[in-house]
Amino acid sequence: MNRLCGEFGEKLEVRFFGHYGGHFDASVLTHIPKVSWLSVDCLMEIVNEQEIANLASLRRLSFGVNKFDKPGFLNQLDLGKLDRLVLVENVKRNLDLSPLQNARELETLFLNGFTKNIGVLAGLPKLKQLSLGGIAKTQSLRFVSDMSGLRSLTLVLGGRQSIDEIAHPGLEELNVLRVRGLEGLGSLARFPRLRELVVEDQIKIRSINVSESNLRKLILMNCKNLKEIQGLGNLGELIEFRTSQTRLDLDALLEGEWPPSLQVLALYSGSQKWNDAARETVNRRGYREFALR
Repeated sequence: MNRLCGEFGEKLEVRFFGHYGGHFDASVLTHIPKVSWLSVDCLMEIVNEQEIANLASLRRLSFGVNKFDKPGFLNQLDLGKLDRLVLVENVKRNLDLSPLQNARELETLFLNGFTKNIGVLAGLPKLKQLSLGGIAKTQSLRFVSDMSGLRSLTLVLGGRQSIDEIAHPGLEELNVLRVRGLEGLGSLARFPRLRELVVEDQIKIRSINVSESNLRKLILMNCKNLKEIQGLGNLGELIEFRTSQTRLDLDALLEGEWPPSLQVLALYSGSQKWNDAARETVNRRGYREFALR
């Protein structure tokens, strides 16, 4: 395994997970000193976790231990070497994030449940992708607006009534997934470079206004009270549109005028008969159901 780690580097993920009947002993990591991508997650307990800090080739780390109770753990790591980091919540959600100010090469970060000193993220110059999971509504997200290099933001779970406090001139992708209590997205003019918007599992959102955007990808799934998309006809560069389980007028969307740029059109109702007939119509119009990879 160590030889393979040396050969493939960040292309090879080595994962230790699911030790539910006991603890994971991280001393086993001494056998793979060349590992670049390590995942130690879905664990209840861990011992000898300091061995993670001794991995000189480590560039990507995923860490999630349910009963872990060492708030200063990040101080042990050489964060300046990492380009990808995933931190999954523990029971106490007490990990101190202040050491992340040293993660100057970090490009991708997923945080689930941790917020102590989260504001230091605003100072990370290379951070392009940020996912925030399970963030309480009492935690301000204003710091996101100051993350100059950010291009992709995902908000998943947690709760808040609005995200109006976030405005970013360089954000290109926004994903809002199952955020409890969210009533709307506000004006998309706050994100002048936004090209992809994904909204899923938002039962309180009734209307979305895209008239102040230039989206190329719009996905709206399981927003059961959504009945209006303002400005949809103004998206002259739209490439992909998908929707399911909303109150939108699907017949109007099926027969409506779309820009020449559109390639993917996927409309799903609760009726398989309607879906099958709609697919035939969409196919005749020259649109695909799925984007090409």
